[in-house]
Amino acid sequence: MQPGAPILIVSHTFPPFRGIGGRRWAKLAKELARRGHPVHVVHADHGSELTGSLWDADARHPLIHRHPLPLRYPKVLMKRPLNTMAEKIGYRIWLKLLPLLAKGNVFDRSVRWGAVLLSACTTLIEQHGIRHVIATAPPFALLHQLLALKRDHNIMLVADLRDPWTWGEVYGRTSMTPAQKAAEDRLEAEVVSGYDAVITPSPFILEHLRGAYPEHSGKFSVLDHIIDPDELGQPTKRQPDEDLRIIYAGSVYNGPGFTAYFAEVLKAFGAVQRETPERWAHLAFDLFITGHGTDAWERMAKEAGQQERIRFHQPLPGPKLFPMIAKADFVLAYMPPEKRDFVSTKFNEIAYLGTPILHVGEPGGLSQHIVQQQLGATLLVSDIADGLVPLLKGTRRVLHGGTFNPQPYLLSGIAGKLLNTILKEPT
Repeated sequence: MQPGAPILIVSHTFPPFRGIGGRRWAKLAKELARRGHPVHVVHADHGSELTGSLWDADARHPLIHRHPLPLRYPKVLMKRPLNTMAEKIGYRIWLKLLPLLAKGNVFDRSVRWGAVLLSACTTLIEQHGIRHVIATAPPFALLHQLLALKRDHNIMLVADLRDPWTWGEVYGRTSMTPAQKAAEDRLEAEVVSGYDAVITPSPFILEHLRGAYPEHSGKFSVLDHIIDPDELGQPTKRQPDEDLRIIYAGSVYNGPGFTAYFAEVLKAFGAVQRETPERWAHLAFDLFITGHGTDAWERMAKEAGQQERIRFHQPLPGPKLFPMIAKADFVLAYMPPEKRDFVSTKFNEIAYLGTPILHVGEPGGLSQHIVQQQLGATLLVSDIADGLVPLLKGTRRVLHGGTFNPQPYLLSGIAGKLLNTILKEPT
């Protein structure tokens, strides 16, 4: 790719709006801009009530130009929990109405975005001579909508699949009708056929794509999750003392599953309180949860008498959060069954900081990664109460072998791979 060439990124969620979906390309946009590339980002305007991204500072660069577009999706379908009767009624109405307005997955926030998206992208391509367009998903419909750009412009179109699309159990796939599933299958197949390259941070997704579309296997490659040393800083471990500090930081992908996990954690804390109250007084479990209300879990902690030991906090930006993770004894991380094969960004970041991970979830690619890289240990939800008690009492430790190599995941190297290997000149 030519030095200084402009790049267009389409990311439905992007700072200043909240959501983990904007993190990956905010980081890459920052590094691309540092290297002299003007970066234009088309994203949805989620409204003032959803601003406050933890990664807004990454998107503040003179060469990063943000272009917010109308959301065109009912906000009540994005809301959790539904607190009022009006919200509950509106939710039901839109679930019946939206299938009449859009085919495929009604929980895809970009299903009705096509007209405004194509108009904005066309204008930017023509005004700035853009030849490279990167679209990240989920949501997924926007990938298909952008295929129309190929008809009129000599561009390279790159799809970034961060999560499964037509396989797995996420984004309402299990509740879709056969017709809706068939529509999504067609959209995915046409995206794979029409795009010039498909990248993903997950080897699991890469394996699926190569198996489902062997005729296009040359288009597929991994662009890993990113470690940004600017955000994480230099790891500094605290001096050992009699306190045991545990942390949970990040998104909750499955509310009911997290509730079951949290109930077992409360049982373990309760057991320590009964059996060794002097030890219980030196425990602290701090949770920094993004993108999800915590009222119900806070009530559970209070009802169990654990509100002094288990504390919920507002999300923090990386420079404030990561020193706390680095000084924790271990991270108690829950991942639901549908995410068992995915090594998300936070696991590489925690490994970089050198903090042991106690992963809670079903066996899969993630648990294998943690064990093979000697990053910590793994438990089933059903084993938490028994497995966590000796750790809380201090008779066992979560061990960290220190074999993780962060070099392949550093932001500078990931951006270099994107520029030098994936973004080739359109033909």
